[in-house]
Amino acid sequence: MSRAFAPIKILAVVIMTMSFLVAGCQTAPLKGVLHGPARDLRPKDYPKVLATWTKSAKIYHDLDTKMFITGTFHSPEFRRVFALAFPDIYGHGGNVTRRELVDLTDDIEQYLNFFVAVYTADRKWNDLSKPDSIWRLSLVGSKGVSVSPSEIVQVKIDANLHAVYPYIDRFDKAYLVRFKLADPMNRLVIEPTSDSFKLRIVSALGRADLQWKLVPARENRAQAPDDDVQVSDNKILPLPRR
Repeated sequence: MSRAFAPIKILAVVIMTMSFLVAGCQTAPLKGVLHGPARDLRPKDYPKVLATWTKSAKIYHDLDTKMFITGTFHSPEFRRVFALAFPDIYGHGGNVTRRELVDLTDDIEQYLNFFVAVYTADRKWNDLSKPDSIWRLSLVGSKGVSVSPSEIVQVKIDANLHAVYPYIDRFDKAYLVRFKLADPMNRLVIEPTSDSFKLRIVSALGRADLQWKLVPARENRAQAPDDDVQVSDNKILPLPRR
């Protein structure tokens, strides 16, 4: 082999080695648990719990990025760890943190609630809360049961909100999205045996699915909680009022 090609071969080996190392460091997304024993949480657990209940997706059209969307499901576990991690905000934050994560007023616990941060290439497309928006949202269960939002509210981004949801970008708009627990035929979207659910957003520009993986209740009863499984309160509702 020519000496001229030796450095190239060495560089290729180094790149391949680094790729394997990076791949080995990557871990599968943590599964959330909505039914079963509650894990003891501490304030330091907030980033891990937030990561478990937060998903992101992108929409491309004609090779151009049209939307970045990130959503957090307000699971009972997320609400609990929020209260621990942000005692100064708890009960004293803005309308969003107080209403959605603290007071649980207006029967909020009777719904499946999401906080969503959205960026669109054209700001006029970032209009999820408008009745004539080009975007259509739905919540889809693992068995195909689907419901449309009962309410979409745009919320003002402030310092408290950014502390709770640090992924908010300077060009994002923020929304609260609320879904009923069941469809018109009274079929639950998320059942105790569900292994996943999706928040879907669709328009003529494309479609994106934010998917959460769950540990079904039958599996959760067979295993004790550990550091690799995020465990929530033993049911979605009714949540105890504080």
